Formats: sequence, structure tokens, C-alpha cells
Amino acid sequence: MNSTGVLDAGSLFAGDIRAYFAPVDRGTGTPMAFDAASMGRFNLDTPPAGWIDAGVVSSVKRDTGESWKAVWSGAPAMVKSQGRSKVEEIVEVLLPGWTRLAVALSAGTQTMNLLKTAVDANSNPSGGAGAGADVVGSGATSTVLQLGSTTAVQAGDVVVVDVDYAGTTGYVGTGVAGAYVATVPEIPDVDFVRRVSFNVARVLSVDAGVVTLASTLPAGVPDPGMKVSVVVGFVDRNGGSFAQEWSALFVVDGFQGDRLILHYPRLQPAGEGAAENASEIAKGVARWRPVARMRALPVVDAVDGVGAVCFRSYLPAAMRRV
Repeated sequence: MNSTGVLDAGSLFAGDIRAYFAPVDRGTGTPMAFDAASMGRFNLDTPPAGWIDAGVVSSVKRDTGESWKAVWSGAPAMVKSQGRSKVEEIVEVLLPGWTRLAVALSAGTQTMNLLKTAVDANSNPSGGAGAGADVVGSGATSTVLQLGSTTAVQAGDVVVVDVDYAGTTGYVGTGVAGAYVATVPEIPDVDFVRRVSFNVARVLSVDAGVVTLASTLPAGVPDPGMKVSVVVGFVDRNGGSFAQEWSALFVVDGFQGDRLILHYPRLQPAGEGAAENASEIAKGVARWRPVARMRALPVVDAVDGVGAVCFRSYLPAAMRRV
């Protein structure tokens, strides 16, 4: 701090990188809203509506490639000017753990919930026929489900809450589009939407058919007609052409009160398939984490009509020299 009481400019000293993701509206291509001027100081534990907290990420690698080229002329040749040849950015993120969101970000393609299977179900790599689903009764909230006293759901289960598949085409999945159906399958699976849905949560307790969830359902209060299936895990496959698209925020808080935000309105997979990172933390013990590699796609800035793939915002600490 100088004699005027203003903090001298200097490096940003910070700890963790927090990551947040939100689905891009696949029907319209509209990214999730974010305005660093009005929303940039949000509480890290309570992100803006629609954004999912992905936790602390170990690293964010940004590869912008070659974007400026020199324009030469004369003899001998001399640089006269520069011009942009391309605008591209690849983002690679080492995610903290294996959540439904992390599996999808790492896979880059369609991911599915492994539904609890029926006793006599035939084996299938992405899960056999589901064991059945409970109808969500009236009075449900985003954290409490009314299922009735005969439910098979137990405390500790993971559940998915979504509609039956009724043979429709287009994007499916409530809140987050989990798949695109181009043509109606010859043998429709009534559980298909629940297989691809991101509307999942852990069960905290069950009391006479009243199911209390450990976290809020991403899609909010269940719509009438939604059903609940038990999920035993998640699966992705290297195949298919569905490309998940996300908006992303990477936030670094400085120890002196400043904040750095990397805002990517549109990210799509850029890898060659699902990726993991295994690092040895002790002899015979490795830590396995999913890796997401994504390509930034452009949006048009309404301020001046310029296309951009990333917005980097710096919010200075109080009384810092600017």
C-alpha cells in the first residue's frame, strides 16, 4: 500500500480454481446467461441460477494456437501490418472427481445412467431393461419426492427423475438435453429419457414413501407425470455423433480480494474420446480423475457485434491501483 492508502498493483495471489458449467439450450443454441459486471462477485458456494458447481479443478490449460499473422511486403520484405488468421481456443480441464457432470464433460459424447435392471433383464453394455419406475406424487419439491409407501427407493440410492419416453424426436432430457433422437427407434425404451437425463440426486432418507434428497434436482420441481428410477452408475461409449455443449466459468479468487473469471459461453468436445488421468500419490496407490478437453465456439458480443470465444474478466480488489 502506498502513501495514498491505495494498494500497489501486483500479481494475483490465489488458491483454488473453481469451475461451473451450464447447459447451452440445444434448441436455440443460446448459452447460459452470465454478465461479469452484474454477476461477477457471486458467492462461490452459490453460483447464479442455472450454473452447476463442478468443484475445485486442478488445472485449466488454454491453447489458443496461432491467431495473428504478419503481412509482409517490399524488397527486402518487411512487416507492414498484422491480421487475424483464425480464432481458436482449446480448453483442457482436470476434474476433481467422478460425478454425473464430470463423466459427461470427460466423455464428450452421449453419457447414460446405468439404471437398476429388472431381475430377468438381458445383459446389455449400457444397461438392460429397467426394474421399473415410481410415479412422483403431488406435493413434490426439488428436494423432496412423494413416492408412496411401496417404493423400492432406499436411503443412499442415486435416483433420476424424468418423464417416460413416448417416441418423440429431437432433444430429450429435462433441464439438460442428454441426447438427440433423429428417428423413432423400432423398439422404444420407456426408460430412455431417464437413461440420458442429468436430473439426478442422492437419496438422504426415506420415510413412509417420502424421499428426501441430499441435493436439489438440477431441473427443479418435478413436472406432473415424471417418474423415479434408481441409478447404480454412469456409462459413456466411444461412438455416436451427439456432441454435448456447455457454458463454463473458471473462477480464481485472489487473497487480497481480487477475482479472475474465464467465461466460455460455448464449449463442445474436442478430444478423441473419453480421457482419464492417473497420478501415483503413494506406492501402489493412484488417483484417477476425468479429463475434459473442449473446443470454444463463438458468440457475438452485443456491444459491438464482434465474434469471440472467451471473455476474461478481472475484478480488482478494493483500493487496488488501476
